[in-house]
Amino acid sequence: MTRLSPVRFFLAVRLHAPYALVVCAIVFFLGLAMIAAGPTNGVDDGMGMLLFVQMFLSSSGFMDRARRGHFDALLTASSNRGIVAAAHWMVSSLPGALSWLAFAAMAVARGGPVPVASAGALFIVSAVAWSAGFALARGTVGFLWTAALFALLLRNARLLSDASPFAVVFCPFLLLKPAPNPISAAMAIVMGLVALVATCRFGSRLDFYLVERQ
Repeated sequence: MTRLSPVRFFLAVRLHAPYALVVCAIVFFLGLAMIAAGPTNGVDDGMGMLLFVQMFLSSSGFMDRARRGHFDALLTASSNRGIVAAAHWMVSSLPGALSWLAFAAMAVARGGPVPVASAGALFIVSAVAWSAGFALARGTVGFLWTAALFALLLRNARLLSDASPFAVVFCPFLLLKPAPNPISAAMAIVMGLVALVATCRFGSRLDFYLVERQ
């Protein structure tokens, strides 16, 4: 019997909303054009747009679709639901990750710096958006996170000026130029990793009601 691959399964069931993929494609080509025109400033602008899109892409919602039976074929065939959850995160974050690789390659090809800090920012967004949206409907965290960022910036932008680890987790855009203290950046990345691992472990303990649904 052929073993069902979680990654291939999630690629087949299309985790992302069509509008999110369309926006990602627009940002992808626009970002490449900006980096080609000016690799130093263009890469920061392109990565900034990509982070916003990734908030929606990674917030793909696991439990909502699992409870409706969309993942029954995989959940009944797999004995390790932690791996299933991790695969769900990987596929949810894949469009943004591939876009980042293309942006980084274009920046290097045009003589710009390797955007290492933006990789950390993308990981934080991917981990936090997926973890926070694990039990919510698809895209919910993306809308809430974007609204919270704009509300905070409109009321008091100085609240993010200290670039503490919590501020970086809430606003990963701080990892773009100029980058904050490396210790704060590293701690923020670790916090994102902890959230990701904790959510995968939580998912491994869930006992979904798997029956043939009508």
